[in-house]
Amino acid sequence: MMADAIGNEARAFYNVGNTGLTFWSPNINIYRDPRWGRGHETPGEDPFLNAEYARMFVKGLQGDEQRVGFLKSSACCKHFAAHSIEEDRNSFNAVVNKQDMADTYLPAFKACVENNVSSIMTAYSAINGIPATAHKFYITDVIRAQWGFDGYIVSDCGAVDDVFFNHKYKDTESETCHAVLDAGVDIECGPFFRTYLQGAVSEGLVTETMVNTALERGLRVLMRLGYFERYDERPYKEFLPEDADSESHKQLALEAARQSIVLLKNDPDEMMGNLPLLPLNQQDFGMSRASLALIGPHLNASEVFLGNYHGIPSSIKEPLDEIQRYVPDLKWELGCDVDSFDRSRLNQAEELARTSSQVVLFVGINSEIEAEDGFGAGDRVNISLTGLQPELIRRVLNSAQQPVILFVVSGGVIDLSEYKNDPRVGAIVWSGYIGQSGGEAIADILFGNYNPSGRLTQTFYDSSYLEQVTKQDMNMRPVNGSPGRTYRFYTGEPVYPFGYGLSYTIFQYAFSSENDEIEMSQFANDCLDVGLDVQNVGQRSGDHSILWFVIPPHAGLIGRPIKNLVEFKKLHNVLPSESRQIKICLRSSMFQLANEQGDFEVILGEWTLIVGDQIRRIVVT
Repeated sequence: MMADAIGNEARAFYNVGNTGLTFWSPNINIYRDPRWGRGHETPGEDPFLNAEYARMFVKGLQGDEQRVGFLKSSACCKHFAAHSIEEDRNSFNAVVNKQDMADTYLPAFKACVENNVSSIMTAYSAINGIPATAHKFYITDVIRAQWGFDGYIVSDCGAVDDVFFNHKYKDTESETCHAVLDAGVDIECGPFFRTYLQGAVSEGLVTETMVNTALERGLRVLMRLGYFERYDERPYKEFLPEDADSESHKQLALEAARQSIVLLKNDPDEMMGNLPLLPLNQQDFGMSRASLALIGPHLNASEVFLGNYHGIPSSIKEPLDEIQRYVPDLKWELGCDVDSFDRSRLNQAEELARTSSQVVLFVGINSEIEAEDGFGAGDRVNISLTGLQPELIRRVLNSAQQPVILFVVSGGVIDLSEYKNDPRVGAIVWSGYIGQSGGEAIADILFGNYNPSGRLTQTFYDSSYLEQVTKQDMNMRPVNGSPGRTYRFYTGEPVYPFGYGLSYTIFQYAFSSENDEIEMSQFANDCLDVGLDVQNVGQRSGDHSILWFVIPPHAGLIGRPIKNLVEFKKLHNVLPSESRQIKICLRSSMFQLANEQGDFEVILGEWTLIVGDQIRRIVVT
């Protein structure tokens, strides 16, 4: 729905001459390392999740081309491939084995092609010694020949320069033009072709056929967009400026923000009769009752919620303003900035914590600290809170009258190990950069107007993880002393695992069938249904995400993952005491693993199907 709304607004702007229709989105790279500056642009660390996100985003942004006859807008899946580092990215050589490439780095891009994406962007880095922008095997043999891609390939901005000047892949500029076009790149973002292509043509290294092929692919996408249609036959004319920033789209932005927030901790509070600290009761706060204080640099966050590469919204909802709608007479104090070392407000924050009944502490980072190289700090050095924020938290926790609510805003992982089991922290809530309605969504979560249902799309590590693996190591599996990456291969103990997220209510699972074992044939053409009963046994209505995992034989050994996500489903507005039945359709493809040659094969033997606390043995024969 979000991508559909973006595509509609794109057409609305285009129809009055304010934009083109080519959008270099989505970023579907695997969030491999928690330090990566652009990880917050991606769907997360799981290849299945990223692939499903890619399918839906491309479908929403491009519209129903088969029904309408034209693309609504042109999506671009990026950055192909094995890209997840900003430091030295223009000369970096990603050394990737075939197994990791097949089961981690390629699935989302293949899903894009299967959903008829019109463009793919190449990465700055090299793949096993060959610049991605000149990698004929992947661009021509895999993307086009094996997958059947029907669109244009574009370089990242300046990536063709990198092929020559940084990777030093070819000896001359003309040879570089030939290598890039021969590999299958059609459009360059940058000045290299403009400067050197004519010379390459004059030397005979680039032929007229090569130029025509590249032009045809780009022009064909323009035709699919309807660029050359007469005005009265132009597609999607119904979208007008009033469709941009419409009330329905604002509501959609709010709903997306609400669903993105993750409740990580919610301990019982003795002062509340051992009820969980959250949600707060609006009626508890007033002139003659308890007092509420907001402390921390993100209490009035606004642009931070937009991340990077964002548009200009008509307004941004700030937490302070929105929480004041619930509690008008609250008090607040920043205490410190996100990353400076100005100590002038620490004492005031400490005093406010001491004199307030309840404290909500807003901390985090921003897209200047984690960002694309050149647009911010690039990759992070560590995953700790920046500036004086750790000291601010310590002083507030030592002064507060009762357990504090810690609200963390960041795109990537923050080391929360110090606060996870600290009794002075009664609740921890995390949000990414959740857009223009972020403040309203936060207030709704804190006061129970919305029941949190978000799940982590990345593993939350502690800081010691960074000492065990380098950013430059592209291996997903535990090798060379590394503990492995992501929930699929990480052998350590995470602070919070992938898929984690609490609710203000309680959901219980039970398999519909009592059979402990299910037999599955590797040659089954159809799927095998497994039912699950989901019941809300708590006191509040809520949304809930069901995540299905499978554990292979010899999990975590001989290069096999510890487990794989194979399906997920979101249930909306499940009432107290209500039960719903869902099912998973088991397919033989769910029991395939990539071997060392990068080929997928069904693994025979005893697998385990896991959903919540329920398990079933699956015997694949």
